[in-house]
Amino acid sequence: MSKLNKIICQRIGWDAHLKPFLYKKLPSNLGWSATLGSLCVILFGVMAVTGMFLAMYYSPSPDKAYASIDYIMNEVPLGALLRGLHHWGAGAMVLAVFLHLFSVFFSGSFKAPRELTWIFGVCLLLITLGLGFTGYLLPWDQKAFWATVVSANIPKDLPVIGQFITNLLLSGGGISGFTITRFYAIHMLVLPSLMLMLIAGHIYLVRLHGVCEHESSHPACPAGKTTRIYRFFPEHMARSSVVFLVVLGIIFLLSLFGEIPREDIARTIDENYLPRPEWYYMWLFQLLTYFSGSTEVIGSLVIPTFGVLLLFALPFIEKSKFIGSVNRPLAVAAGVTVVVGIVYLSVTGFAGTLSYGNTFMIPSRTLSKTEKNGLRIYAQQECAYCHNIMGKGGRRIGPDLSNIKAKGRTREYLASFIKDPQSQSRFSVMPKYALQEDELYNLSEFILALDFTTNEPRTIKNEPRTIKKEDIIPKTITP
Repeated sequence: MSKLNKIICQRIGWDAHLKPFLYKKLPSNLGWSATLGSLCVILFGVMAVTGMFLAMYYSPSPDKAYASIDYIMNEVPLGALLRGLHHWGAGAMVLAVFLHLFSVFFSGSFKAPRELTWIFGVCLLLITLGLGFTGYLLPWDQKAFWATVVSANIPKDLPVIGQFITNLLLSGGGISGFTITRFYAIHMLVLPSLMLMLIAGHIYLVRLHGVCEHESSHPACPAGKTTRIYRFFPEHMARSSVVFLVVLGIIFLLSLFGEIPREDIARTIDENYLPRPEWYYMWLFQLLTYFSGSTEVIGSLVIPTFGVLLLFALPFIEKSKFIGSVNRPLAVAAGVTVVVGIVYLSVTGFAGTLSYGNTFMIPSRTLSKTEKNGLRIYAQQECAYCHNIMGKGGRRIGPDLSNIKAKGRTREYLASFIKDPQSQSRFSVMPKYALQEDELYNLSEFILALDFTTNEPRTIKNEPRTIKKEDIIPKTITP
């Protein structure tokens, strides 16, 4: 048996290559965050395996894609579990890659001689996001279709080559059967191949330059004696396995008991539909809402491009040799600001997906004819998209419109503001409304009627986007 072992070891290069790779010593003070890199690789393996099985039943065509998802979920043995693992695993992988990137940044482990290791990591982040972008079109539902329309048209803001890039992504002037086929090929072949090559290069560089992740004031990784032995195998691999099993357990539970969000088939006519991307793009999608017209290019291209370039240039910008978070207060403050900004944009983006305009708060008294007309205009113009009344009914983007009268506003002021907000406040982001003079005054009268200092509020329904006469005139008024 020992002779057989020797023959096998010689054939696979155990002594020369595998043994040093597995038993290489790592810094003994590595934290659990060091397992995030291994977690990303293992989750990619899960995605690759589940994706291969799903590809056996999926048909990348507009007339069959939606139905093939139904077939996988309802007819294929363990198909629902398989798709659940792929769906929730995708989100877990994106989250793990983001956490790994931020962990390396806050620890300062991207500095010399690990610049190329960091650059490979940024490329892996972009490919992970690319896999998400090409993957969520494949279910061919409303969310997939419209989110792809919005995203693919962003490059149009680029001069000269913008339209070419959009046509290249969509395989033509709009989303068609060629588009879904192209996205499927990129998702299944191109990006996974690039991912494998970059993972191999990233691991090689990590093993070449070692791991440097700890809290220390020393300008370099400590080279002294360690208090305990910590090797890639079995210590680090065991720790990584624990983390992966916990994450896999959560994914399994979500796959078994969680419901994968799914909307109507693509191109279903729905006037009230509001396109929204997957959660990991929500912050970028929300960022676009702060820019309009000629400034739209700032949110769609300038800020994201600058952010990506900054990530690539980071090892060359921060030249201080100190690592860890304690000795880099400015860098840590900048990183925390970015994290808070992304979280804030994501939360406000999801808040914007909540229903709005289905209920209105109005005074308990009977509204006048002018105020009734103003309420109808308020509903028709979907003012609740931005405004609340008594904290209800809207999305809280703009100011609450209750008790405006107490602020000294007049009908003329409100009418002028609604017609041309920037004429009253050049910093206002509210759009102009091309309403007739009587409509402006009616809407203004309704807003002024929202005086709840002397009247109790009551709730009326607005389904679907129309105000009924019996809702405006209460049967009984509670004093």
